[in-house]
Amino acid sequence: MNNGITAIEYTLGEETLSLETLEQQGLLDSPAEQLHQFGFASCRFTRRSPAALAQECAQRLLEEKSIDPETIDLLIYAGALTCNHSISRRPGVMANFIYPATALHDSLGLVNANAFGISQTGCGAMMTAVRCATDFLHSHPEAQRVLVVGADVLPPGSKREIFYSLISDGACALLVEKNAAKNKIVAQKQKTKGFYWDCEKRKFELIAAYFPTARAIMQELLHEEGLHPEELSHIVPHNVSLRSWQILLGLCRMPTGLLFSENIAPIGHVVAADNFINFRDLESRNELKPDDRALLFNFGFGANWSCLLLQH
Repeated sequence: MNNGITAIEYTLGEETLSLETLEQQGLLDSPAEQLHQFGFASCRFTRRSPAALAQECAQRLLEEKSIDPETIDLLIYAGALTCNHSISRRPGVMANFIYPATALHDSLGLVNANAFGISQTGCGAMMTAVRCATDFLHSHPEAQRVLVVGADVLPPGSKREIFYSLISDGACALLVEKNAAKNKIVAQKQKTKGFYWDCEKRKFELIAAYFPTARAIMQELLHEEGLHPEELSHIVPHNVSLRSWQILLGLCRMPTGLLFSENIAPIGHVVAADNFINFRDLESRNELKPDDRALLFNFGFGANWSCLLLQH
């Protein structure tokens, strides 16, 4: 059974804001010049809701791939920001129970699908959702398709820098299918370190733990698959910063030429969607050859480190 990611679509915030503009507006913690040195140039900003972005890219995926909504067996809504998992601004306790997963289920016409959301693995939420989708398809012989949709939009007035990373608003939708002809899911791995649950209070300890844990999980996944770094064709990153990837690849003794880094400068870190936006662009540029192996890595506050190995 070859589960694979057969389609990806994404939507970014419609406004582009340069580092200099963000600095002038007081939306950065660090000088713009320092973030330039980390590989950033601009981010994308929206005045629309995360639900609207999610609806747009999910609808486009279904239409462009001619997917009948009634053939979707499961919908997983995944986002890093808990504020994006309630779509009502009405007063009262009941407003907390109005969820984007079921709103999407209704608006997309997914009448045969179940739906749920993932919100507590931070920027790794979509990676966690793919893992859940794979497990679902393995355990339900009759199921064929899982739609994963994620959206993250910072609250109005928020600073655009988090832990020296530049944040964009955006959404991503992807389809995980059984017996896929491409982008086979070869292996997945996640490591949770609950000690860092308060990422603000333990900021510096978390930064210190980030690199050795990231190196360990990437090396462990490759070792378990009997692969050496030179057998990879591409490394598909989160866009936390170019500088962090240069450090991490050096620690892993992986060639920097494998890294797809083109999106870091223009769009920055699109929270939970980075890996799949980058993979979509890599594929759309015809830079993937048959049987190419791509390693996707992400990290989410909480703290969770995640890896995914795809074979094109």
